[in-house]
Parts: sequence; structure tokens; C-alpha cells
Amino acid sequence: MTRDGGMYVLENTAEHPNLVYHIDLATGQAATIGGRTKVGTSSATASSIETSIAADDRFVYSVDQKNPQISRMAISRDRAPLTRFIYGYKTLLRAPLDVSIDSAERLCVLDSEGLALLCYRPGAEGNVAPTISLDLKELLGYGQVDALTFDRSGRVVVSGTTDPAGVSGSLLAVIDISSGKPRVIRRIYGPSTKLFTAYSLAVDKLGNILVLQQESGELLAFAPGQSGDVAPFAVRAPAATLTHPFRMAVDRTTGDVAILGSDEVAVFPKAGFKSPTNWPAEVRSPMRGWNLTFGSGELYVADEFGTPEHLETQSRLLNLHDPEFIATDQNGRIFVASTDGVITAVPRGDSAAVGPSTSFATSFGRDMDAFAVDSAGYFFLSSAANNAIITVAKAGRQSLIAGAKTKLNYPIGLAVGSDGSIYVANRSAKSILIFSRGATGDVAPAREISGDATELIAPQALAIDASGRLYVFDGSATATGSGGAHYVRVYDGGAHGDIPPLHSYPVHVQCFPNSL
Repeated sequence: MTRDGGMYVLENTAEHPNLVYHIDLATGQAATIGGRTKVGTSSATASSIETSIAADDRFVYSVDQKNPQISRMAISRDRAPLTRFIYGYKTLLRAPLDVSIDSAERLCVLDSEGLALLCYRPGAEGNVAPTISLDLKELLGYGQVDALTFDRSGRVVVSGTTDPAGVSGSLLAVIDISSGKPRVIRRIYGPSTKLFTAYSLAVDKLGNILVLQQESGELLAFAPGQSGDVAPFAVRAPAATLTHPFRMAVDRTTGDVAILGSDEVAVFPKAGFKSPTNWPAEVRSPMRGWNLTFGSGELYVADEFGTPEHLETQSRLLNLHDPEFIATDQNGRIFVASTDGVITAVPRGDSAAVGPSTSFATSFGRDMDAFAVDSAGYFFLSSAANNAIITVAKAGRQSLIAGAKTKLNYPIGLAVGSDGSIYVANRSAKSILIFSRGATGDVAPAREISGDATELIAPQALAIDASGRLYVFDGSATATGSGGAHYVRVYDGGAHGDIPPLHSYPVHVQCFPNSL
């Protein structure tokens, strides 16, 4: 939160990447930085919680898992908005997870709640019943479904696990749906397959099934004749140089392969004609979102509300380079620090203008735990495992606060005072350390808050308000789902030594923030 009352929230996961929300506290309305759709509008997909997209030569299709429906957008110059396409009780849609369309315009959906494969006739629209409804729990023993695609013969390829928790029993199946009685053509499963959380599927121009693994980011390839407990004929690890690669698509015409990560998209020209180990060099595109597909010669990425965007639109959006931390300086300017080693100035409000960036690459790699900013142009990151504070200057020059005199003991939270002092949440020592502006090397803190009277248990995150009061998120460092009280403790701006907090507010939830 900035000192003028603006609130900014960073969301960055593999599925929900590179988003900074600006929240208007007067209205409660939120908008993403970069001028995207406002949260809570009447858009057909504005409440989507899981979005997948597919495309043919005329439309891009999107599924909404929260409000079970299929929407579509015409592929045209005017980019008409998404409209509801298939919806209603007859559709049997409960929680659609993935969608795919074949060359005959059959639309199939994988439903995660019903553990079902639902397919609709070409041109079906409105409250219509599926022509095919397969119980994948009964047919394949699935306890959880993951992904869906079509092969070159119009057969459905599905992935899932026999374990409802999704941590074991991965199984890939090819199902012939051309006749009145669908049948399983082949199954691929077992330890030799290396299958684990097959998060995204595609079929290349050679008929090979490509599987993008969620956890490892590697790509497995299975030939058209492979079945049973077989090893993939090719493994590409990692699938691309992206951060968190998690979705992929193959252009049916050109054979281009696109892989979506949390930072960008990697496109491999005509890779669909080759073994994954022989793909050409990737071409990076600044596109971000939840899912991607090819349609009518263009690459589309679904944004946070399921609305497909193409490269021309996405190139105007703010690229935060896979952000992990967000902080404001004493003047209220907002900065985001990424795990890729880039600090970016974030525009205020809903502006799409990109601020200046500073690159850094520390000797500790990505092992960072907190981030803070000084209005004088200095950035601070803590590495708890290395008991160090890293200072990054405007030009990227770095220095360290580290050593026995510093008393640093698992520093996991940072804040900067109005005078440039650096406040550190020293978790394992149950203390708050304050270093003077410009401190570097093996130097003692200028003051500290520590002792029994402070009531500190395991300080984890810090914030300083406009009057200089210090706020500390404090509590058990080991509590995850149960046990261990947490508090927000407030200290006077000049506090030091063994003193009690001005206030101590209990937090009635179990949580582990990385900023406050």
C-alpha cells in the first residue's frame, strides 16, 4: 500500500502470471496494471477461475470453470468480444477444465467435476445436450483429469490420474469417438513413461503426442504406435528456456509449436515436423496469460478473464519479467522485483506506460526472500539462507551487509524508513534489526528491537506507515495448516531495545506472507 492510500497486489503463479492489481479502496474495484478489463464487470468470463482456449479458422473458444459455459470470439479485424456459446443445464457442464476442437468442428470439453468427456455436434449452440458423454472415472479409472486434445485422425487424447489427489497414477489415453460407442484405442501409463502431472497436451504434424509436464517443465513425446508402460521416444528438458513453462499448442497448418511460460511465449518454427530433440531455436514473444492456441494463422493467449489476445495487443502490455516481490518507496513509487533479475518501475493507476528497469544477478541466484526500495534509488533484497542483505544501486552495482557483526539470523522481511534506514525481520533471532542508510559489509546494526518484552516470536514481514510506525507480521515459523498463533505488532517509529509493542493484534488465520 502506498502512503497516499493506493493498494497494489502482486499475483504471479504458473497459471496466473505477471499480474499487478490496482485496488480502489473507495469502491472495492480492481484493475490490472496495463489497462486490461476491470475485475467485476459484466463480461461473460470476468469471473473465470480456470481458463482454457481452442480455435478453428473462424472462432476462438474459451471455457469458464466457475460459471460452466463455453464462450467464443470471432476471429476478425474488429475482435468482437467473447459471447456465451454453449451453456445451460442440458449441456451437462459442471466445471469445464479444457476444450479442444477438431478439423470437423466437433467441440469436446474435459469436465473436472464430473470427470467426464463431453462432445458437441458441429455448430451446436445454446442450451444443448452433448452428443457424447463419457464417464472417465468408469472408463479409465480417473480420479482427476488434466488435459485434452485431438490427434490427426480426430480421436481424443486425454490425460489424468487414478489418484484423486493427482500425485500418482498418471495415465494417457487415446479414445475413438467416431462411432456410436466410443472405445479406448490405447493407454500409456506406468513408471517407464515418466508421466507425472501431464498439464498440457498437443499432437504434432507427425502424429506424435506431446506432453508438457507441470512440475518439471519437461516435454515428453510418444509415437503413434506406443502404448502401455513404455518410455517416451524423446524427452526435451526443459521444454523451453521460459520460466514455468506450462501450456503449449501446435499450429495445424504451419507446424509451429508455441509454449507458454509465466514470463513469455517461446515459438519453435515448424517444429511439429521434427522430433522434439531436433527442434529449431526458439523465438520469444512478449505474451503472457493462462493458455494459448493457434487459429487462422495467429497465436492467441487467454488473459486473466479468459479473453483471447493476440501478439499485437499483448505487445503493448507491461512485461514484469516473472515478478516475485512488490514494494513502494517513501514517495509512493511502485517497484516489482523479478526472479529473472529485473526490477521494474510500475505505472500508477491503470496506465500502461512502462517505467525504467534495473537488472541484477546476485551471487545467491534466485535465493531471495524479501524486497524493499529507497527513494534515493537503492533496492534491497534479503537472502535468509545466506544471512545477507543485498543492496542494488541504480546502475546495478551491488554490495552486501553480511558477517558476524550484523547479527543477521535468517532475515526474511525488509522495509525502508523515511530516513533511509533499513529494517530487517530477523526471524530466527526473534528481533528487528535497523541499519543506517548506506550501511555495507560486516557492520553492526544502528539499533535493534529484541528481548522478552517485545513479544516477538518469529518476525516475518515488515511495513512502515507515513508517521514512521513499524508494523510486524509475527508468529510461528512452522505453522502451516494448523497451530501457532500469528500477530501484527505495532512499534513506535523510534523504538529500540527490549520494549513492548504499542499494539498487538491477533491474526485468526494461518498464513505466510512475503510482504506487508
